[in-house]
Amino acid sequence: MKKISVTVFVVLLFIVPLVGLIPGEWNWNPRLEATLGTTVAMICAVVLLNHLFGYMAGKAIAFQTGKRIRIAEFLISLPLFVPVLLLSFGLYLTWIRLGLADRFFGVLLVLLLPTLPYTVRLYTNGFQALGERMLEQMVLIEGNRFKRWFYLTGPMLRSTLQSVTLLVTVITISQYALVALIGGGIVRMISLEVFPAYSGNSQGAARLATLWLIGLPILFYAGQAVIFSSWIRIVRRRLNGSHDTTSQ
Repeated sequence: MKKISVTVFVVLLFIVPLVGLIPGEWNWNPRLEATLGTTVAMICAVVLLNHLFGYMAGKAIAFQTGKRIRIAEFLISLPLFVPVLLLSFGLYLTWIRLGLADRFFGVLLVLLLPTLPYTVRLYTNGFQALGERMLEQMVLIEGNRFKRWFYLTGPMLRSTLQSVTLLVTVITISQYALVALIGGGIVRMISLEVFPAYSGNSQGAARLATLWLIGLPILFYAGQAVIFSSWIRIVRRRLNGSHDTTSQ
């Protein structure tokens, strides 16, 4: 009974505040259409780069020791200690010289600052949980890197992959100052619609944008849950087929 009460309390704690966000009239804001497209594209790009760089860096750091590794870990974690907005002012001047200011790619690179350190740490912990011996056995089982990742490493790092995707999605869509500064108002994301709407008189538009702000991480998490479930089923089917063939 106590567990049920705690569960109900926690659920209500998160759901009740959302009731006030439901708009009285569902009037579609035409500005949200282009904004949502840019936001989804940015999330996908940032998540992909985080997985790519985080996987390589986390694997390299997980089983190494020494002064160089500690320095590398410190440099990777530096954006967590220095305010990202402070770094962005310096990057903005550099981005202007490189022609990356007010561009999608420029905003994409800047959004790696608040997300990549967490990704590297998550992958490092994931590889350490697997253990170096387990990775060595995977190499003996499957020599092809892609097949080894698809059938062995990826499924065993499923929780890490899901955590990275969800965390990066939430951080990306919640960045207002970085997107406003580097994007210059040209690269528009959902966060740029939410904050001005609340400071103005368009409460309906603000509520609708907030619902999208909350709903996008849920949609991405649900989507990746479906993808991972299908992935695991494919791997199990292939492995069971290989086992049956070997037994015969």
